[in-house]
Amino acid sequence: MAKAWKGQIDERPTTLMASSLYVGRSVSDARRVATKLNAKLMFASTGLGLIEGDQRCPPYNLTVAQDPNSIIPRLEKLGVRASDWWEAVNVTQSKGSALADLVSQPDIDLVLIALSSNYVQLIGEDLGKIRDTQIDKLRIFTSRPGIEMLPSHLRPIAMPYDERLETSTLPGTRNDFPQRALRHFIEILELSSAPAEIARKSVSAAMDLLSLAKTTIRRRASDSEIAYMLECVWADYQGSSTRLLRYLRDEALVSCEQSRFRRIWQDIKGQDSIESKA
Repeated sequence: MAKAWKGQIDERPTTLMASSLYVGRSVSDARRVATKLNAKLMFASTGLGLIEGDQRCPPYNLTVAQDPNSIIPRLEKLGVRASDWWEAVNVTQSKGSALADLVSQPDIDLVLIALSSNYVQLIGEDLGKIRDTQIDKLRIFTSRPGIEMLPSHLRPIAMPYDERLETSTLPGTRNDFPQRALRHFIEILELSSAPAEIARKSVSAAMDLLSLAKTTIRRRASDSEIAYMLECVWADYQGSSTRLLRYLRDEALVSCEQSRFRRIWQDIKGQDSIESKA
């Protein structure tokens, strides 16, 4: 399956650099940290394996996140795991155990990994191959479920960020939590050169100074109701998906998972485009 996928990818023109192909706050925060540290920005790509930010890539749509384009249902039918797919994709790109090999390089002193739990699941086996003598090079930023998915010997180098980060100067969404935690670690706490144990204690102390954000109660709504609400304010927000999602959650107080919102938004955008042409 990985070979067939590579065949499809190889037929497409490499039109964009990875740093332009992947967008959103999570990417912009990661890019900001890389710039501050003069470090190399890299991506754990479901479709391309471990790639550098300046690598030119073909456009594609494949993910392990909860999304209509998720590869997880297909992998489950085959009886394999996301980590098996990660290994296969990297092998087709002649990268082997991409992350373990990266960390083992003697000229690399620090590897900062900020990923959601879905992507921790993707790279988990690769991380597990990192030698014990190299583990201190790592700092991992993910959610609590993500930490539980890590190989047990790597959990001590996962920084203990939690929901209290939402009351810091870097609030955001669940999707960009790992990258915001990374940014807090580098920009606010300035812990890039701190040993792992000192870094963990510093993060814990920083979290203790914060409080849990007040929980906002949002109501459920059908797809048609959400679509109608978005259509009513579409022009006000100029069709911006980011602003419309914030309107839906923060002003209309309607709960809507991001992939569901994206599907409804795309339907409206397509209809709006047809009407504009007419």
